[in-house]
Amino acid sequence: MDKIVLKDVNMIFKTKRQTIHALKDISINVPEKSIVSIVGPSGCGKSTIIRLICNIIEPTSGDIYVDEYRYEKEVSKSTIRKMGFIFQRPNLLPWLTLRENIEFPQKIVGHKGKEWKEYVDELLEIGRLTKCADLRPSALSGGMLQRAGVLRGMANKPEILLMDEPFGALDDLLREQLDLETLDIWRKLNQTIIFITHNVREAVLMSSKVYVMTTAPGRILEEVDIDLPYPRDLTILTDPKFIGYDQRITSLIGELDLTKIK
Repeated sequence: MDKIVLKDVNMIFKTKRQTIHALKDISINVPEKSIVSIVGPSGCGKSTIIRLICNIIEPTSGDIYVDEYRYEKEVSKSTIRKMGFIFQRPNLLPWLTLRENIEFPQKIVGHKGKEWKEYVDELLEIGRLTKCADLRPSALSGGMLQRAGVLRGMANKPEILLMDEPFGALDDLLREQLDLETLDIWRKLNQTIIFITHNVREAVLMSSKVYVMTTAPGRILEEVDIDLPYPRDLTILTDPKFIGYDQRITSLIGELDLTKIK
């Protein structure tokens, strides 16, 4: 069953000086409990897709479905509450402890009680941050901060995680470590993930499907199914099938050094 579906979605931004066709005829299907990545050069509209799914902006035309619920002018709060958003940077509140930062989304929506505190304990354990729970962000390493940002996005038990280049600012070694940790969390919590990235190797490592986008206007160039078994570790990077997917997607996007795009 598809958890998220976009059908022929267009997004046009108009200003006094120009009209920008940001997305053209976008159609994607995200199966339930899968990880689907969207890759492409800067300005192709990857983050705009996430903003549409979150209902931060409305499409100019086309249809969006979550659990077969079709978005109307007013999207139900119950649908939006199914989602957790993980940003490019963790942006933890410096005056709160790690535990308090992870609990913060729960307080916003009024989740409280023993069940929710125990769930935060579970997240800290899954993220191997239990010993750091009472520390403030200034005492944590960069990898710990990014991991905490992922856990905070899961604090309200979302069925869907929308991850917008969460590890884009990290070096390759730390990025791959956090990719594997995210895969482990996903396997334990059974969420549906849309993963936005510039990094083709990261997309192939994480995903069961990759949508390749191009610019001017942003549109889907190709849908690539990744036929590699889970669970995955870094030994998969030398698998001939993995290398084939990496090369195919990179060639679709063009001869770009994607690791240098911010």
